Amino acid sequence: MSWHTRHLELDWLRALVTIVDCGGFSAAAEQLGRSQSAISLQIKRLEDTVGQPVLRRSQGRVDGPTSEGRVLLDYARRMLRLNDEAWACFAQPQMAGRLRLGLPEELMEQVFAPVQAAFARLYPRVSLSVRCDLSVRLAALAEAGELDLALAKRVGGQPASLSGEAWRVLRREPLHWFDAEGSNARDGRPLPLAVFHEGCVFRGAALSALHDAGLSGEVRFVGSSIGAMRHAVLAGLALAPLPASLAAPGMRSANDSLPPLPACELVARYGVGEPHPAAERLWGLFAEQLGGGTVHHQPSQKPCTDRCT
Repeated sequence: MSWHTRHLELDWLRALVTIVDCGGFSAAAEQLGRSQSAISLQIKRLEDTVGQPVLRRSQGRVDGPTSEGRVLLDYARRMLRLNDEAWACFAQPQMAGRLRLGLPEELMEQVFAPVQAAFARLYPRVSLSVRCDLSVRLAALAEAGELDLALAKRVGGQPASLSGEAWRVLRREPLHWFDAEGSNARDGRPLPLAVFHEGCVFRGAALSALHDAGLSGEVRFVGSSIGAMRHAVLAGLALAPLPASLAAPGMRSANDSLPPLPACELVARYGVGEPHPAAERLWGLFAEQLGGGTVHHQPSQKPCTDRCT
C-alpha cells in the first residue's frame, strides 16, 4: 500500500483509546456499544495499517499499549479531540439553550473547571445548570427527565437505581479505608468512622463490609463536604471509606488490616429521550478528563431548542 492511500480511521483510533482506558476489549465494547468481535477487527485493521502491534497481549488479556502503541495513543487522543471540536463548530454553530447537569460534589473539585472551559469554547451560547447531590438522588432526577446528563457513583452494584442499561461506566477505582499517617484509628473497636450522610454509596459499602466481617463501626463524623471529610481523617478522628482519587496528602490506606471494600464506579447516563449533541459532547469532555476519552454515541443531528434536553 502506498503512503498516499494510507489513513487511520477514527473508529480504529477510538477503539484503541477505549481499550487502553477501560483495560480490555470486553469493557471497551460495552462502553462503545459495539460487539467485542467488531472492536477486535478494528484493532486488527489498525495494526495492519501501521505495520506493527499497538497492544501488548498476555493469555488473552490486554497489558497496555506497546511502545509504538503509546506514541499512536497520543496522536489518537488529539485526533479524536480535534474531530469532535470540528464537528461541534461546524455542524451546530447556532446551538443555544440550557443544559442541566447533575454530578457528585467531588467532581466539581477534580475535573469540572477544565470541562466547563472546554464546553464554553465549543458551545458559547449553551449555558450549564449544575446540581450536586447524592448519587441516588441524581439517578431519580435523570429518570424523571429533570437532568440532561447525570454522573453518579455506585459501589458493588448499589444503589440498584444506577444498575440499568442506561448507565455506562466512565471510571473504576478501588475503594479504600483511609486514616491519617501516624494515627491508630484503624485499631479502634468499634471502628471510628467518618462518613457522608445517609444514602451515600461509600457509607453503605463500608457498613456492609464491617457487618459481613463481624465488626462494628461507630460514626464519629458525618458531613457533606469532601474537604471536611479529609480534615476529620487528618485530625485522627476516624477512618473514611473513599476512592484513592479523593485522598489528600497525609492520608494512608488501611486496606491491609480491614475488610475488603468493593470497587467504586463513576457512571453516567443521559436524561429521558434522545440525547442532544451538547450533552453528548459534555459526556466526552468528562470522559477525556477522567481518562476515558470516548463518547458512547455518534453525535445526533437534532437541533437544540430552548433547553438542550
